Amino acid sequence: MIPRSSIATGVLAAVFVFVSPCLLVAAETSSTTIRAKPIPPDESPGERPYEMVLANRRPPRMPLVDFDSLEGWTLECANGGEGELLCSRKQRVWESPVARLVYRGKSAKSTVTLRPLKPIRIPDHVSAATVWIYGNNWSWVPDRTTPQVRVSLLLHDAEGKTHAVDITRVRWKEWWLVHKVLPEDILAKAPVDFAGIRVGGCANEDNRELYFEDLAFFRESPEPLSFAPRPKRGIDPFPGQSPGANRGPGRLPFPTSEETILPENLASTFTTKLAHSEAEDLYRFVYEGSDAVLEYEVRPGDTDWGPVRVKLGGVAVAEALVGAGPVFPKELRNLRLMRVTAKDDVLSVLWRGLLDEDVVFVESDMRLMQKSLVVDYICRGGFATELSYGHIAGVEQPELIILPYLNYGGHHLNVLMSRGAKPFFASVWMDWYRSNASAPYAVDKITSDQVRLNGGVRYSPKTDGERNSLFERVFVTFSPTFEETLPTIANPPAKRGKEAGTRLWQESWGPKDYERERERSRRLRAYGIEMLTQCNHEITWRDGGESFTFRTMAAPGKGGDEALQRYVQAQRSLGWRSGLYTNYCDFAPVNAYWDVDMVMRRPSGDLVTAWPRCYSPKALFAVEMDRKLAPLIQEKFDTNAAYTDVHTAVSPWDRADYDARVPGAGTFAATFYAYGELLLHDQDVYDGHCWSEGNHQWLYAGLCTGNYGLAYSDLRLWKYPYLPHFDLLKMHPLSVDIGVPWTSQFFSGKEGWNKPENIESSIDQFIAATIAYGHIGWLVEETHGIRQTCRSYYMLQQLQRRYVMLTPEEIQYGTKTGMLSSSAALLNSEWKKSRLFIRYPNSLQIWINGNAEEEWEFDHGGVTHVLPPYGWLAIQSDEFYESSELLNGKHCDRVSSAEYVFIDGRGSLFTFDGIATSGSLAVRRAKGGSGLSAITVEGVGGIGITSPKRTFGPEDVRTEIGRVAEANRISVRAFDQDGKNLGAAPVSKIHSGWKIQPREGALRYKIRIE
Repeated sequence: MIPRSSIATGVLAAVFVFVSPCLLVAAETSSTTIRAKPIPPDESPGERPYEMVLANRRPPRMPLVDFDSLEGWTLECANGGEGELLCSRKQRVWESPVARLVYRGKSAKSTVTLRPLKPIRIPDHVSAATVWIYGNNWSWVPDRTTPQVRVSLLLHDAEGKTHAVDITRVRWKEWWLVHKVLPEDILAKAPVDFAGIRVGGCANEDNRELYFEDLAFFRESPEPLSFAPRPKRGIDPFPGQSPGANRGPGRLPFPTSEETILPENLASTFTTKLAHSEAEDLYRFVYEGSDAVLEYEVRPGDTDWGPVRVKLGGVAVAEALVGAGPVFPKELRNLRLMRVTAKDDVLSVLWRGLLDEDVVFVESDMRLMQKSLVVDYICRGGFATELSYGHIAGVEQPELIILPYLNYGGHHLNVLMSRGAKPFFASVWMDWYRSNASAPYAVDKITSDQVRLNGGVRYSPKTDGERNSLFERVFVTFSPTFEETLPTIANPPAKRGKEAGTRLWQESWGPKDYERERERSRRLRAYGIEMLTQCNHEITWRDGGESFTFRTMAAPGKGGDEALQRYVQAQRSLGWRSGLYTNYCDFAPVNAYWDVDMVMRRPSGDLVTAWPRCYSPKALFAVEMDRKLAPLIQEKFDTNAAYTDVHTAVSPWDRADYDARVPGAGTFAATFYAYGELLLHDQDVYDGHCWSEGNHQWLYAGLCTGNYGLAYSDLRLWKYPYLPHFDLLKMHPLSVDIGVPWTSQFFSGKEGWNKPENIESSIDQFIAATIAYGHIGWLVEETHGIRQTCRSYYMLQQLQRRYVMLTPEEIQYGTKTGMLSSSAALLNSEWKKSRLFIRYPNSLQIWINGNAEEEWEFDHGGVTHVLPPYGWLAIQSDEFYESSELLNGKHCDRVSSAEYVFIDGRGSLFTFDGIATSGSLAVRRAKGGSGLSAITVEGVGGIGITSPKRTFGPEDVRTEIGRVAEANRISVRAFDQDGKNLGAAPVSKIHSGWKIQPREGALRYKIRIE
């Protein structure tokens, strides 16, 4: 590290060189040149980034240009660009001055260029450049008055050519360190000179400002970076496959089995075998079970496995793996089959070919596991650029079924369905626990009778230009049953997921103001919202654009650590779980722990960018820092939950680190296992309640407690028919996902959903979808009315705790004539009507009508039920009953449980388990167990209390309702939202119980037997 005080401000004069006059003339004829100005005499020095000050940060290297003096510098304005260049202390990184650019323009072609007096010689053997830039916009808040300008370095090579090297697009505010690996073809034409900084796209009519500090050129070290070894992966990799950093003591708890993603086989009685017909030179993998006879016929060819013929019940239905296999930069020469062996029901082959002068071997094993044909591919030496899964041919009446919550980025993966003479379902999955690839890709496409399903995986070069050896396992599954094509998630279940599932979830999205949020929370608690996990977003850590991760210091402008500690304790005092924001995916250069070597690299060597003004830290650095910082955060603020953002939102392949200096470089597995370990650690630190963002939550189900129930894609669950199978059968038993997720995200693209005349129906749809996908409730925002907030709480809290983390025994679809299995409903398209039935192993049964247009009428237990659009019914023996259904043509919401009875009559009077009202009302046992506590949410003109028609346990609220109804005398005290005693409420005896007349301003009523 070089202290700033040792850097001479006059260094520029010593390295000036002359440039050809013709270049200067050419520039002058098409632009206006303005001399740079000194620091204005009345300018006050600005504050440095406080994190850098507190950490005593110093310049890490000698800059080529320090901008301490702009004597001789000019600003060239072209194509309508205008501006001025000044030396300034208005914004500072260090104690020294910086360059301040004030600019405006007339169009996207307008540019301004900062030029030194003469070009400056760049030292030999450099490889990269950095420069601090103070920006002027946030990318997530589009501002038409401040276009996002592009910044380029102008470099002159030895041949006299000028190169504009694009280094960034300004999409941040405050200081950010821009890093750029310089093109080798330019550096090869040494000597190379720095000739200026060009800012393009200056289409802003009003003045905007940028600041520049410390432009440095340097050579990055190729030496390996050191990290502590991580625990071994849950299974051993292929022989010869690098485990990355996972070579240390211990073993991660995932994957949980050697079979990894093997789809479930519903039939328990079956056999598999490999048979060989020498006469036909044919190998046959055969599954025989009580449910089906399935055959995969293979005849290995000179270049690949050849089409795999698939038979179901003796009938050929398709050919799989057509054209599948490794892909190379150019076609292999002299490719031929060298060996075929069959042993222990495994068919092994070896191919040999030439890539230029290199000998390339491709090894592959094939085996049958249940109904899945499992194929391993190995190609050592880094020759392969990808593995293609080929296509499926000869499919009758093919259709692709999009799976919610199983996606590569914005692309949702598919299952193939054939409606042919012998209907079937098929899937192709990579084994993401074993893959050595850089990234998967998907091409789901039907062309006549040929189907591209999934796609394959790609191997990209690391920063040293080398690719990793190819190690892959592929699962190809055909079945007459849809559920049997879904991949298993071989993760352990969330450690305290069942407990987490007893609470709804709320994100404060801040808070910006602790006291205002505390008041909001007290109000919610007054409405009986007791079981809630509330997490907060990143602005508890920042006031402006400073770092919001890799720190334990709360935002100073909001009162610092003490204010945040008081806030967390206030939230916990409500009986809620309170969690702070954290993530180890966004790393700001102003952070105290900043180290450019701890940032992920792209194959080009450039840093991987993350949230604006941040880079993506190396996954191994993230694990190590989480081990260090998470316990400190928890201890300092005494939280009992956490929102560990981003880790499950970005895919591990989008955050693959190609830096050849780190173990596991170029593989998404290195990031996947590191993030998984980090999330497991956060579960331990934060009392078993660690949540993340979601989007790729299927990879991490169970490794964190849960995620937002979202996917950043064009698949809109508000209009896509209910298809919750992958979620309910694979993710749901492991994790506790939240909502679908919040209302505005769920209804993205739906016009008018939140208009007053639509909001009630919209919240019906929102809650119904939450139930259909087995998620816990996202507490509906109060902006839609406290009645809707309370409805979401009371209609979900008791229901979700009964289904959380349970694997459904049955998922069916309703029709006018009865129920259909999921496979049958998919084949005849009845599933598109979204009449869903789910049976859980604890006897809980749920009917959900996701149809926007039609009611669903059916009989159960001798009772006819009519579910309106987005209505539902949930029954668990005699213990629990919940419905949002039509009663005598009127829509009513009601819950009957041991904990509370809730009714929202929506303006019509209903009586249910001893409680009568036309409004929204929740009734619990009073604290201490004797008497009742009634919360009048909204629209309650009166409260009727009568004896329930059924008998319940002694601690059951419904038993207490009966006791109150049968009492000779009761007293009722009214309390307002703040708990103020408003006095007695009018009460009168009716023939079967009591009637209570609400008092103005009262929210809660304490009902006691006298």
